Amino acid sequence: MERKALYETILVKKGDDAGLQDAANHLAQGEVVAFPTETVYGLGADALNPDAVKKIFEAKGRPGDNPLIVHIWNKSQVDELALEVTPLAQKLMDAFMPGPVTIIMKKKNIVPSEVTAGLDTVGIRMPKDPTAAKFLEMCGKPVAAPSANLSGSPSPTTARHVMDDMDGYIYAVVDGGSSEVGLESTVIDATGAKPVILRPGAITPGMVDKLLGSEDTNMDLKLESNETPKAPGMKYRHYAPSAEVKIVSLPSVECDELIPEGKELKELDDEAKNRLFSVVSPFILTAKEILEKNPTVRIGVFAGNEVKTVIESMGDDVLWSHINFYSYGETLDVKGASHCLFDGMRHLDLQGVNVILASGFADEGLGKAYMNRLEKAAYKSGDTPDAVSSEGESYAGHMRGHMSIDDFDSICTSSVLFVCDDNINLSSCCEMLFSNMVRKAEPFCLESDKGVGVEIYAESAGVYAAEGDHADEEMIDAVKEIYGVGMKHHVTSHVSVEKYNNNDLILTMTDAQAFEIIEAYPDLYGRVHSLSSYAASKGLVFKDDKGHVISISIPDPSGDDYDTYVHTVKALGSWIQILFPYILKDLGAELK
Repeated sequence: MERKALYETILVKKGDDAGLQDAANHLAQGEVVAFPTETVYGLGADALNPDAVKKIFEAKGRPGDNPLIVHIWNKSQVDELALEVTPLAQKLMDAFMPGPVTIIMKKKNIVPSEVTAGLDTVGIRMPKDPTAAKFLEMCGKPVAAPSANLSGSPSPTTARHVMDDMDGYIYAVVDGGSSEVGLESTVIDATGAKPVILRPGAITPGMVDKLLGSEDTNMDLKLESNETPKAPGMKYRHYAPSAEVKIVSLPSVECDELIPEGKELKELDDEAKNRLFSVVSPFILTAKEILEKNPTVRIGVFAGNEVKTVIESMGDDVLWSHINFYSYGETLDVKGASHCLFDGMRHLDLQGVNVILASGFADEGLGKAYMNRLEKAAYKSGDTPDAVSSEGESYAGHMRGHMSIDDFDSICTSSVLFVCDDNINLSSCCEMLFSNMVRKAEPFCLESDKGVGVEIYAESAGVYAAEGDHADEEMIDAVKEIYGVGMKHHVTSHVSVEKYNNNDLILTMTDAQAFEIIEAYPDLYGRVHSLSSYAASKGLVFKDDKGHVISISIPDPSGDDYDTYVHTVKALGSWIQILFPYILKDLGAELK
């Protein structure tokens, strides 16, 4: 279904009661509003207004044969919606409502077929999230709502996630903070005498069996191709990031902490080390296997702190440079993994990774719900993930803007200096292209602390440059033609100790320039690289058809014709795009 941007979507900040009431009023008048729940954010419309419900499908790009869940703020509303409340349904309501559960019941005619996909049943849910309860009561109507994401993408657990997918397509997003559970509600069919779980969640089969004093709870997650699902998430591929997802199954180990608090790796006894490496080694082996097949691949890892600690401590700089890590806490904590799953998938996808290695848990308890979502996200083709393209879509394609650097609690800066001989062509071009990529991809956060924003800067200089000259006119025209970036304002600058000290990373166009700088300033060793040596340090070694290593050797186009300038700009742009994620990592930054 085609999506049409129609709105300047309003973000209602937490605690803004006037904004909350305005959003509720507009929902009651037929608009679509996203709101928080303890599971994930929902995309709400008046459940009794078919035209309003259709707007949900338009905003999500969602198939019309996928039913919606109706949200209420008071149990008394069930009688308005349900034709029959079975004894089983009543027990489940009494025990788990409000909470992360949706109960399927026979519907009354007042519930339109647009909500139920033509079924004679309806799923009813009463969130326990206080902002959700307040908002639903303000609406004064039952609210139909699926998860507030673009259909097929990971479900949103923050208002930022919703804005990324829905800005321009709905009236408002209500910010209620991060979702407590992080996985969608358990869906239980209570139309018969025995419960049937159609979608696993935080309310587990064991919890239902304990409530009923039996072991009669069934799981029914299969669906025929021509069958209309009774619950969302049964028919279509949901929760999937753009990157391929590979599940790395965690072995069963009898401990809660792989690295006890206050201890370092070297302090572990042999038994503890063996246990730790049995968990971590599959991540390492899988990552190395992927990297061996594709030297430019970007690998995301969704795992716990211990996995990150071990991989960092290996000293394999090439492997680590290709990895973006999202830690959900303790590696063996399925609750932490479940809470962070959708945020982790979105975050790693945002970094432009090609493949995500994700922890796999035992298919029991909460692990059943977690694995249900993760397996739906996993790509089954078995193909080797593609490398980042030279067109820059992985990073430069992010034209976001729902968050600014001012939204962070604190801010730090990182910078890179590009150096050539005269600062008229090569290094000035690199500065402009890199800065353009930064503008399109920002904001950034610290890799080690996602609450701290990072402002990234680039500048350029020449080893033999005169101060105050302008860039070559042909270079200015070529950069404008190929990338649409203006650089008429560029003024040349000579290298200096101050410039070196003010930048975290120094990249030269040739090996000779790097050697000259390091020879003059030995303290800069480790921060100065030529483009070729920098690429090689990341394992980015390319060969031509004859097996010869291709060096990043881009000659200065000065004095040549315009076509040479165009070729030079394209070549520099391709290399900057390839090196961009590695530069970000060395600057300690990642996309937020």
